[in-house]
Amino acid sequence: MGKTYYCDYCDRSFKDDVEARKKHLSSMQHMTNRASHYSTFKDPETILKEEYCKTPCKHYMIIGDCAFGPGCRFSHYTPPMIWELQQLVAMKNSKVSTAQPKDGWPNSEDIIKEYFENVIDSSGTEDLNHLVWNTPSKLINYPYLPPSLRSDTAERMMDCNFSKWG
Repeated sequence: MGKTYYCDYCDRSFKDDVEARKKHLSSMQHMTNRASHYSTFKDPETILKEEYCKTPCKHYMIIGDCAFGPGCRFSHYTPPMIWELQQLVAMKNSKVSTAQPKDGWPNSEDIIKEYFENVIDSSGTEDLNHLVWNTPSKLINYPYLPPSLRSDTAERMMDCNFSKWG
């Protein structure tokens, strides 16, 4: 049995040779499936621009189904869906203009500033014996509790002898 090529977009396998793969990748069905896959990841702004250019699909609006599906040249968006897209775009534009640069990444200066403002001051005389993990109340009075169940303090962690562990 020879090698097979599997196309994720078309959900089918076929013999893997140069001619068969080239024929499949240039087929209309493959191109349509690939375009519909990537259209699910479109930006709301792009979708809204495209939907403004289209007229509503009468068949989809009346029956609720269209034989062409996502490949239909008419719009399958209802007025409430268009309104929702407008709200998403408006919200995105307001966030971009106030909080983040246009590329979507947070400002590095803000991250650094936040990091240094929230630094814990370890130079003070803080209590290092606070419990990191609480022992269940039923086990507190148990005299031979294994180390894994004892409550740990920062002081006990500093006194650990790791050389005994191997």
